[in-house]
Amino acid sequence: MPKNFAPPEMWPEYVHIAMPRTVCAREEVGGPSVGGPKGIRWSIWPLTFEEYISDSEPVVDITGTLARNRVVMWKRLHDGPTPKGWHRLSLNPWRVDGFVELKPETDYKAGWYKQARRDLRLWDEHFLNKGYSIEPLSLEEYERAYIKSTVTRKIGLDPIQILRRKYATQIGRDNMKLCGICNKRGEIIAGINLRFSPTYNSATYECPFILQEAKKIYAMTALIDHWFKESLKRGVSLLVFNSFWNKGEPRSWKAFSLFKSHFGPRYVAY
Repeated sequence: MPKNFAPPEMWPEYVHIAMPRTVCAREEVGGPSVGGPKGIRWSIWPLTFEEYISDSEPVVDITGTLARNRVVMWKRLHDGPTPKGWHRLSLNPWRVDGFVELKPETDYKAGWYKQARRDLRLWDEHFLNKGYSIEPLSLEEYERAYIKSTVTRKIGLDPIQILRRKYATQIGRDNMKLCGICNKRGEIIAGINLRFSPTYNSATYECPFILQEAKKIYAMTALIDHWFKESLKRGVSLLVFNSFWNKGEPRSWKAFSLFKSHFGPRYVAY
């Protein structure tokens, strides 16, 4: 793997603490003050959880307002012997991600599947600046459009609520770019949030959505291409695709995992 590769949860710019659901109390734990990796703790009474994502063994933090009886999870990047006191619950990876290395002197589309290149060509020839354009969006514009999307009916409002919590932090707000495809009436029909990590010289995307109109114009392929272009412009060397379907995951993940695979990622099973 590239030296700067890490799951986005390890990026400070990702704002991992924003991920638990809205109803949960939450706090950050661990880190240099206790001599271990940083983690998060969240609670929805009477259950409390603590999570660390690192190859370094956590030093379980006993401080904090939520430091009661809890389940502590340590998710490692690489496999290895289970240290004393920890129990492995499954032999399956806890997640499968993908990455693409960006090189300014190389055409990034060379690694794409034929269908993705075709879809982008059709977008460029028939739709870009011919009734449709990619525009920067405010959080309010993004949220209004997301609520109307097909994604909301499938998975609800959790992704946009997480995005709102990240936006409320300085580091989260400074390292994101909300983009959308607008039609000639000014309506937003698709969107994506680009998340950048100067710390790891990496980027990912979050909270994508499309409306029905977007399906026939290859909107999501256009937005993924915009992510590649914007990342190159910023000097980013690594793109991370989150959460590919793996054994035990919901079947509903399969279609979008197949779509993401068309952009040539190499897979990492943690």
